[in-house]
Amino acid sequence: MSPQRYQRPKTKMLNPDPYPDRETLLRILDHMYDELYVINSQGTCIYVNKACERHYGISPLEIIGQKVWESTQKGYWFPPIGPIVLRNKKTATYEQRTNTGKLMLVTATPVLNEKGKVEMVVENLREISRLDQVKNDLAHTRKLLARYKKEVKQLRSKHFSGQGQIVAKSKAMENTLELANRVAQVDSTVLITGKTGTGKGLLARHLHESSPRQKSPFITVNCAAIPEQLFESELFGYQSGAFTGASTKGKAGLFSLAGKGTLFLDEIAEIPSQLQAKLLHVLQEKRFISIGSNSYEQIDCRILVGTNQNLRALVDQGLFREDLFYRLNTIEIEIPTLAQRPEDIIPLLQHFLNKYNLKFAKDHFFTAEALDILSHHTWPGNVRELEHLVERVVVTSPQQAIGPESLPAVVFPTENLNPDWAPNQAQNLDQALEKVEKLLVQKAQQAHGSSYKVAKALGISQSRAYRLMQKHSSD
Repeated sequence: MSPQRYQRPKTKMLNPDPYPDRETLLRILDHMYDELYVINSQGTCIYVNKACERHYGISPLEIIGQKVWESTQKGYWFPPIGPIVLRNKKTATYEQRTNTGKLMLVTATPVLNEKGKVEMVVENLREISRLDQVKNDLAHTRKLLARYKKEVKQLRSKHFSGQGQIVAKSKAMENTLELANRVAQVDSTVLITGKTGTGKGLLARHLHESSPRQKSPFITVNCAAIPEQLFESELFGYQSGAFTGASTKGKAGLFSLAGKGTLFLDEIAEIPSQLQAKLLHVLQEKRFISIGSNSYEQIDCRILVGTNQNLRALVDQGLFREDLFYRLNTIEIEIPTLAQRPEDIIPLLQHFLNKYNLKFAKDHFFTAEALDILSHHTWPGNVRELEHLVERVVVTSPQQAIGPESLPAVVFPTENLNPDWAPNQAQNLDQALEKVEKLLVQKAQQAHGSSYKVAKALGISQSRAYRLMQKHSSD
C-alpha cells in the first residue's frame, strides 16, 4: 500500500469552510470504536481518542505529549509500531499486546508532506478478540440468512403466480397448512378432501410449489369434465392411427406431460369404473401403455387427487374400487369449511377485495356493518362463493363504501324484512344502517341472551355489545 500525501482540497467551495469545527471533530473521533493514535515526525503522540481508555486503562491526556518509547517503557504496549513506519515510510500492520492483556491489530499509515518526508503516522487499532467476534457474528449472520431464505421460499410458495394466496388465520387452516408443508417434501400420494369451494386445487398447487418438484410442470385435470369415452386417451395418450379420428401425429397423455412434476386428478370419484383398474396399475407400477402402443412408458410425476365426495361410502356402494381407494388414501388432507374457520372470513374478504379492486381499477371498501353481516353468513359455497360475491359487489356497487344495501339477497335478504325497519327510498344511508344494526343486535340478543355471547356472535367487543343492547332495548 503506497503512502498517502496529506493535502487539503484546493477545490473552491460555495461554503468557505465546509468542515466541522474543532469541537465537533473531536467529538466524532472520540465516538469511534477503534483507537486512533497519531504521532509526529519526532515520534511524539499528538492525538489519541478515548478508545485508549478501554485498551490501556488511562486517559488520552496521559498519553498525548509522550514519546512512543516512553509509553512503551511504561508498559502501555509492546512492540511500538510508529518508529518502524517513520523509518520505512510504508504502511505496516502488526499485532500489539497492551498492559490490560488485550491483543490489538495495529495498522500504521505514514502521511507525507510535499517533499516526501513523514509528517505524521496515523495508527488504527482494533482488538483481535473483537475481530474474532465479528467473524463469529458474520458466520452466524450467514446461517440466519440461509434460514431466512428457506423461510421466505416457503412463504413465497403460498403465492401461485397470481392465482391467489392461501389465507390461514384460523387454527384449523394453520394445522392444515402445517400438515401440507410436511407432506410436500415427500412423494407420497395425497388425497385432498373437502366440500365444494374449499380450495382443493389451491392446496394441490401449494403442495407442488412447496415440493422439490416445484420447477417442473403442475397439471390439473378435472375428472368430471372429461367425457368417459375420451378419458383414457386424455390420461395416457395415443399413438398415430390408434383409432378412427386420431391425430396422425399421435398425442401425449397428461401423465407424460407432467414429466417430473405433479399431476392433480381433481374429482377423482368421477373416473369411469373401467379405468379405475388401469389407474391403480399405473400408481403401483409407475408405468403405462398408451393407446395403440405395445411398449410401456415410465412415469416420474407425483400424483395428487381431490374429491368432495365420501370415497369410503362409494366403496361400500360398489361405485369405487376398494383397492384403488386404499392406494389413493396414503395421506389424506381435509380442508375445513368456512364454517369451521370463521376467523378466515374477514381476511379472505379483504384479500379478494384487494384483488378485484386492482383488477377493475376500483377503490371500494367494506363498511363495518357489511363485514358483520358477511362474517355471519353460512357460506355453503365456501371460499369460491365468497370470492364470487366479492367480485360481484366490486363490479356492481355504485358507492365506494360497500354496505349492507350492496350485498346480494342471498346474504342480506331485505325483501323478507319487516316493513317497520326495512330501508326505504325516503331514508338516508345512516337511518337505514341504524335499522339494520337494531335488527342484528335484537336477533342476536334473542338467540344468545348475554352481552358476552352477543359480542361473540356479532364479532364485536363485549362493551360495544352491551352499549348496543342498551341502546336498542328501549326502541
